[in-house]
Amino acid sequence: MNALDQRLLAAHARDDRTALVSLYLEAADSANDADAEGFYLTHAYVFALDTGSDLAPSLHARLKAAGREE
Repeated sequence: MNALDQRLLAAHARDDRTALVSLYLEAADSANDADAEGFYLTHAYVFALDTGSDLAPSLHARLKAAGREE
């Protein structure tokens, strides 16, 4: 398990949804394929919506550009 995976699991364990936005975005940015990127972006977007993050619109735009949303 890599360091990012450990940080993601730790953030989930403490229910730190704000951290999860950033961590899933980091995972999306470092993904090796489009499916993994879409998976992580979707999670980042959901947590951004949940926390009212200012990143939600840009994450939504990325998902749309990738053909994974509307």
